Amino acid sequence: MRWIRGRRAWFPYALAGGVLALVVAGSVGWFLADRAQQHTDNLRQLDRACAGLLPGERLRGFVPENGAGVLEEYGTMLDPGQESRALLNCTLSWGSGRWEPAHRVRIRAEAQIAAQVEEAGAAEKGIPRVSDFPLPLPPGVTGSTGSDDRVRGSEVSASLRVECPGGLRGRKAPSRTLQVSVELPSKADSEYDVPATDHLLAARTAVATANWVTERQKCGADPIRTDASPRPAAGPTPTELCAWLDPEELEFARDTWEFSGDGAYNRRAGFCSGHITGYGGFARLPVVEVTAESWSGEFARGAYERHTDVGTAPGQRAPSPVRRDGTVVIRTSAFSPRLALWAKSECDGGTAYHRIAVTPEFDSGSGADEEEEKKVVVEGADRRRLSADARATLDRYLAAADSWPGRANCRATTVLGEVEEWPR
Repeated sequence: MRWIRGRRAWFPYALAGGVLALVVAGSVGWFLADRAQQHTDNLRQLDRACAGLLPGERLRGFVPENGAGVLEEYGTMLDPGQESRALLNCTLSWGSGRWEPAHRVRIRAEAQIAAQVEEAGAAEKGIPRVSDFPLPLPPGVTGSTGSDDRVRGSEVSASLRVECPGGLRGRKAPSRTLQVSVELPSKADSEYDVPATDHLLAARTAVATANWVTERQKCGADPIRTDASPRPAAGPTPTELCAWLDPEELEFARDTWEFSGDGAYNRRAGFCSGHITGYGGFARLPVVEVTAESWSGEFARGAYERHTDVGTAPGQRAPSPVRRDGTVVIRTSAFSPRLALWAKSECDGGTAYHRIAVTPEFDSGSGADEEEEKKVVVEGADRRRLSADARATLDRYLAAADSWPGRANCRATTVLGEVEEWPR
């Protein structure tokens, strides 16, 4: 009887414990099922958002299970009755941080009127360069990619500007220029760590968006290939458009050089560059880095205005004063000093500006001013040779048949002058 009474005593507790276990198990199961359903809903939203233009497979790693995505999208191509300067404007974000969402995706396609294309504000944002885009682009299209830090992590961006001869619908004012911008999240810790594959993903998303717009608008622009092989990264051999850049022929620093530049001709802009891969240690200021840029038409005006705004256009500053012994003092504390040489031509795409920039090797431990180690005393002969190097580079650039000026049939060239891009 005592055993029976004891059993009766603990039985209610066991029953309650069993019920509690069932409740907990059910709650956990419901919670897990709810998270799984939320994740599924978020993935479906990712696939449908932004007219289906997002690279869903590559973005799935950013999609959470514990919160719904926030989608904001509008534009005249999504709602034909809407009045907006945007053809497509879409933002999809997940997670809530203190200052910004945990992850965010943005796509914008805009029909720009002539005033927007030419306004000085566009120059302050930087003119897209073919050289910045990791895919080959056809004539009439320019692009760039970039990266930026966020509160947590980083993001990668891409932009395209496409000429549409047949015009774009969606704005009261006529427009023949399509501007596309894309922002995607990256798993890199900072903007400097964003890998080339992320830049390529952003570029292909921008291309897909541009093709989606131009195909539906029937604006006369040819499709851009999304399956094209990436442009070659910097390497020991210059591209065909940059083959004129020969450090040995130009008598630059004798070292191993690395080159980058345009892989395909674009009538709006051109870019070539090269630099040594070693640590220098040369004497008598040899050139260790060189850049050649050209812009035509509206890009020429924007580029010149951009340099004017920061004081690096020809004629904005006097040359460095020459001391009694014929030497020149150059400060090297802020950045590597460059000497730029500008020229102006008439080319197939309109008036064009060319800018050559040469960077010499400075040895701050040799000939340094006693008052400040970051001031280098340059002999008059070395300073004159730097000018001669810039002019020789410009002449070779203009004369080469396969360079950008050669392809653009540039003529009637006027040298505008030098710009000493170093602090006084």
